[in-house]
Amino acid sequence: MDRKILRLALVIAVSLFVGTVFTGCNDGEDASEPYLLKKEDIRVSQPEGGFAVVVDQLLKVRVESESDEGISYLWLLDGSEIARTKDLKTWERLPDLKTRSQQRNVVLHPEFVNGKYALYTRPQDGFIDTGNGGGIGWALVDDICHAEVHDEVIINKREYHTIKEVKNGEGPHPIKTEKGWLHLAHGVRCCAAGLRYVLYLYMTSLEDPTKMIAEPAGYFMAPVDEERIGDVSNVLFSNGWIADEDGKVYIYYASSDTRMHVAESTVDRLVDYCLHTPADGLRSIESVRTIIAMVDHNKKILK
Repeated sequence: MDRKILRLALVIAVSLFVGTVFTGCNDGEDASEPYLLKKEDIRVSQPEGGFAVVVDQLLKVRVESESDEGISYLWLLDGSEIARTKDLKTWERLPDLKTRSQQRNVVLHPEFVNGKYALYTRPQDGFIDTGNGGGIGWALVDDICHAEVHDEVIINKREYHTIKEVKNGEGPHPIKTEKGWLHLAHGVRCCAAGLRYVLYLYMTSLEDPTKMIAEPAGYFMAPVDEERIGDVSNVLFSNGWIADEDGKVYIYYASSDTRMHVAESTVDRLVDYCLHTPADGLRSIESVRTIIAMVDHNKKILK
């Protein structure tokens, strides 16, 4: 490995701890083009009292500035791929989405927001490890042909001891309804059988898609019977649904990475479920209060 790679590798090793822009090598070579740093490029000897570096994915290094003190680089995790088509036959490959965090999946919002493309993101520290990733994110992009996330906010966060305590992510694009944007997402929690993936619903405001207006407690759909068994057991996952003009909704989902299914509902039923199912109080006492309130309500109806 040449001297430039060794020096750059050492700088990246340090930057992985500080997580920001860093100053690297200055060998006088042309650094105007992005350099794709592969994981096999990083071979750093551990210094005395030193540190360990683990790189399990590609890193893209971009030159930010040059000075007498050296070259300033910005490191970016390899982003999500983007392609576009007009006929679903011919596809154009666009540059990858650039982001400062690993993105497990990214969903395009159906409408422009403030004249920009809107994305539902899923920031994680790594492909498997959620780390500091807080849940389902929201980001605006100026140009889809050169998409880069500068600011990212979490709109649907992970919550301890719930169906999404380990991680969660947006499923298909949200459906626009009269009451708000209807979202289908997946949540993951730990249980005795390992990780359990379920589907849940939530709604956001039409005027401000980052504003949560409803999220029922618990799951909407979970694996049952044969759905629990397969290549990756105890999993339901969905990346597609269709809302017909007559209000019917077809939810396409997979079980345990083994089978494909379709469930049928309606926009009205799904919205009613979201708006009239109690939210998770996130505390045992709040759950008890919710149950008592529901019992009292049902008693009044039965009188």
